[in-house]
Amino acid sequence: MKKRLGLILILLSFIITWLCWIPERLASSMYANRQYSQLIASIALVVFTWINYISSRHRLIDKIFHGLDKSYAYHKYLSILAIILIWGHDLTLKTGRSSGGKPSGFKPPAGFERGGEGGGNILSMFTNGKQLGTLSLYIFTGLTIFFLIAYKLEYEKWKLLHKLMIVPYVFGVVHYYLDSDYPVFALSAYSIWMNIMNAIGVLSAVYSICIYEYTAFRYKYEVTSVKEIAKDTYEITGTTNGKSLLYKAGQFAFMKVIGRKKGFPSHPFTMSQSEKIGQIQFAIKVLGDHTKKLQNNIKTGDTIAVAGPHGAFDYRVETKRQLWVAGGIGITPFRSFLQSDIPNEYNIDFFYAYNNEQDAPYAKELEDIKSKKNVRIHLLDSSKSGFLGVEHISKYLNKDETVEVFFCGPKPMRKNIAKELKKENYKVKEFHYEQFQFK
Repeated sequence: MKKRLGLILILLSFIITWLCWIPERLASSMYANRQYSQLIASIALVVFTWINYISSRHRLIDKIFHGLDKSYAYHKYLSILAIILIWGHDLTLKTGRSSGGKPSGFKPPAGFERGGEGGGNILSMFTNGKQLGTLSLYIFTGLTIFFLIAYKLEYEKWKLLHKLMIVPYVFGVVHYYLDSDYPVFALSAYSIWMNIMNAIGVLSAVYSICIYEYTAFRYKYEVTSVKEIAKDTYEITGTTNGKSLLYKAGQFAFMKVIGRKKGFPSHPFTMSQSEKIGQIQFAIKVLGDHTKKLQNNIKTGDTIAVAGPHGAFDYRVETKRQLWVAGGIGITPFRSFLQSDIPNEYNIDFFYAYNNEQDAPYAKELEDIKSKKNVRIHLLDSSKSGFLGVEHISKYLNKDETVEVFFCGPKPMRKNIAKELKKENYKVKEFHYEQFQFK
């Protein structure tokens, strides 16, 4: 139930929209196709509200979707649903007949026209409800297709271009207010509900694009240590005398470097140590131009700013028999777990796989803490033992045991292990992992 809360709330918002629409349909003499087109458009606007709210990274998002990372999976599929709905609205509208005129009690502001009216200058195009709707349809469709095709685009470039989405969204909202066949500022349940949804959507979009970067990074740390912990992997430690970020082991935060010359755009990283008041630590693998630039430029004395915390990657669940699997830099949340006090009732086998000794952050540290009685640590050098698979895991896990798996590492590795465990009929109650794909 907890993990499905986001889906339940989304579906509930659609149902509320439909229930509020019913009295409007019954009171109207419009043709059925046109009325259903209005319903489809209304649900599309509610979908956009969810999309924009998720983009705001509001603190409730983690609770609603069981982790900010999970919410971005919803963000992707909601965007696809929005395309389907706005095209459905357009096609349904074309199959119906116009009832003509605006509902009683509504009059467009001077200079603003309903679809099909107005002059041909630039101003009239942006004050014409129908034309704005058409622009919104094609711009949003084009941008969405572009982002789906260019999913491998560098994250920071993708994030910058993604801000353009506000343009078709604003066009769509204005189209609703200028071209709706129902009263949009009435005291009806439909009007009030849609105004609330649109207000949340617009405010969320404005906040995420114009305000977030200036207000969310409230925690400032001075970099006190920068050291290499493996090949192309470095550890950044920061301390503060001010307000410290409070987080749970396994969570992540967005970090950026303050200063024009040192500027590093905000990026998500998992905290690599358990919570310490006045201190924060990240282990970062060089995976692109920005992380390479960060590695080359960051120095002790620099200031980093942090926003968060986010994520729900937490081993403290009902099932005490657990399998932890980390690959490469995926060690970070588990290191944080190990530094916290793991209750004795937990029974954990932890597998850490890496390409070679030079590419194994914290491997030596893990060797030194093997003595924990309820956590057995298994280090696997893939260059010597081959890739981690069920043949390694089966030595320590019985098929009659119900287990929960916690995984952090490369996606192909995750899919392979999940597939093998299922194929060999292991009783996996839940397979936990974070979706570090914010696009």
